[in-house]
Amino acid sequence: MIGLPGLAGRRLFPAGLSRRAGGARSLANAPRDLWPGVSDRGEALLNDGGRLAAALEARPEDNTALLLHRFDWLRHLRAIGGDQGRTEARRLVLLWLEAHGSGRGEVWRADIAGARLYSWLGSFEFFAASAGDFFRARIVESMAVHARLLARGVESAPEGAPRLAALAGALAAAIAFGQQPGAALRRIERALDEQFFADGFHRSRNPVAQLSALRRLIEVQGLLRAAGIAPPERLAETIRDAGPPLAFFRHGDKRLACFHSGHESESELVDLALARVDRHARPPTRSIEAGFDRLQAGRTLVLVDSGLPTAKGFDRGGHSSPLAMEFSDGTRRIVVNCGAPADGSEPWNELARATAAHSTLTVNDVHALEIDEGGGVRAGGLHVEARRTEAEGGLWLDLSHDGYAAPFGLIHRRRLYLTREGGDLRGEDLLEGNAGWPFSLRFHLHPDVEPKLEAGAVRLTLPNGQLWDFRASGGRLSLASSIYLGESRPRNTDAILLEGRTDAEGAAVKWAFRAAGRGD
Repeated sequence: MIGLPGLAGRRLFPAGLSRRAGGARSLANAPRDLWPGVSDRGEALLNDGGRLAAALEARPEDNTALLLHRFDWLRHLRAIGGDQGRTEARRLVLLWLEAHGSGRGEVWRADIAGARLYSWLGSFEFFAASAGDFFRARIVESMAVHARLLARGVESAPEGAPRLAALAGALAAAIAFGQQPGAALRRIERALDEQFFADGFHRSRNPVAQLSALRRLIEVQGLLRAAGIAPPERLAETIRDAGPPLAFFRHGDKRLACFHSGHESESELVDLALARVDRHARPPTRSIEAGFDRLQAGRTLVLVDSGLPTAKGFDRGGHSSPLAMEFSDGTRRIVVNCGAPADGSEPWNELARATAAHSTLTVNDVHALEIDEGGGVRAGGLHVEARRTEAEGGLWLDLSHDGYAAPFGLIHRRRLYLTREGGDLRGEDLLEGNAGWPFSLRFHLHPDVEPKLEAGAVRLTLPNGQLWDFRASGGRLSLASSIYLGESRPRNTDAILLEGRTDAEGAAVKWAFRAAGRGD
């Protein structure tokens, strides 16, 4: 037991918080954080000129500021070791308690509170072990408030990975205060069926959510093991099944593809998650349930959104991106989607959801799927088909969607072919139906790619000196300005643009990316 001596006469729990509902005078167990911090980031926090402290004191004005209240960054101060990081951690925790300890406001949303409680418990022995009685009593008191909120309010967290953060916090609270974790564990088991397809892909269809959800489940498993409780087999199965889909979304640079509000994330976080599942997990070639395909040959990788839109309840931040693709060569991304800001900030987040922000085709500058202002997408009766063929010469993917059938009487078909050796990606985008409609086919380029339009083609130079050539027929070829949001900040970039208008036979655009030379 982690006792709190010298507290006679001091009320540990705020009015309205019973000890049965919220906690006890001491922690029965302080589970340790499973994830290592980065000392360089801890040093940066120590020398940030007070920016983190100011953000923690203020009412969060956007998602970026709100996420700081999860206290994930504590592990970076812990990584420094010694009294300097410990003292700063205590100072920031106490500052937060003074500013937000009332239990009200957005910073107490269940997923934020659950993640914060896990962070506090996970680093408790680091920053509180040598603290005075007042500090230890104050933080345990707040942990009890967290415990009561999570015991009754997990459903206030947004569906998906945030709900798992709330549930992991509820389980951590029960274990920390010596209570039976059965209720939290039963709700977690229900969430496994609610949030994951049978093949382990997360229902959000968002690569970052796949990572976040897997990490939360690994935390749940760690909490149970630390408490001497055997994890349910269903939990172990889901963790095992969710690893290969995470590997599916990785490009050669070890970072994630940008689909459905996803961004590149950090390769280290993906490595840590996969290391706890199967570091050598083989990515599947496709998910029929989630609706993605992966074509890989030699150094060339193509990832394609080949499924139905994200289901209601998980489509907050979903994108209008049927048949969108990304492709890379080795560690270099070439064609990307615009991605989404990691902090969900506006107006970029809303712009990134547009069909035109993806490497696919648009008709009359209209979204293929209607986007809700509230965050979802209206799929209606959208029909998507995907057929995959592996022949001796290479890999074929035949795709179609009817998102433009109702407004324009058009069906979009896309056919992709990747040669067996890689280095040669060919495609054809077809519109079948009514004449007279303008269309635009975009291939957004990663900012590190240098394009040059010459002689009716585009030459692409990668940072390592490798050259690729793009050629096309069936549309007016040009380069257009674009933006890339997949990293920590927006970056200006270019897009290959092919424009035209449907005629009596619809439209057909044929195109090809071919490696013209190799760098180091």
